[in-house]
Amino acid sequence: MSLPSGRRLAIDFGQVRSGIAISDALGMIATPLETIDTPKLLARIGELAREFDLHTIYLGLPTHLSGSEGESARLVRHFADQLVEQKIAPIFLVDERLSSKSAEQSKGMVERFGIDAVAAAHILDFALTGERNTGKRFGEAVNA
Repeated sequence: MSLPSGRRLAIDFGQVRSGIAISDALGMIATPLETIDTPKLLARIGELAREFDLHTIYLGLPTHLSGSEGESARLVRHFADQLVEQKIAPIFLVDERLSSKSAEQSKGMVERFGIDAVAAAHILDFALTGERNTGKRFGEAVNA
């Protein structure tokens, strides 16, 4: 099965700041886009949806190394529910364990885009790899 073309967006959600990354139109390459104050995030995603043909939104789900979820995961799930109501694109939660650690190793990118946007790009790259391996959207679907 082949996925339709269209950009994918990924979000590294934080209580204060959130990172955003976007793919190319073919869904092959993840690029950090920006770091934004979280209270402005929902509106910014709406703007990006109007600017790009968004195929899928991936939201990083923070889990402990054991796989269990804590308060941060609850906040992400709450934000995902808010995002679903906007009816922008299908939303999928993707394990973000170690995305910030991976981002820290990309010093030049971090200086240019901020660690949160680079972490979002790592989340998106993980999701895009999952898409290529499975032929379908990757992660846990968030339904209205």
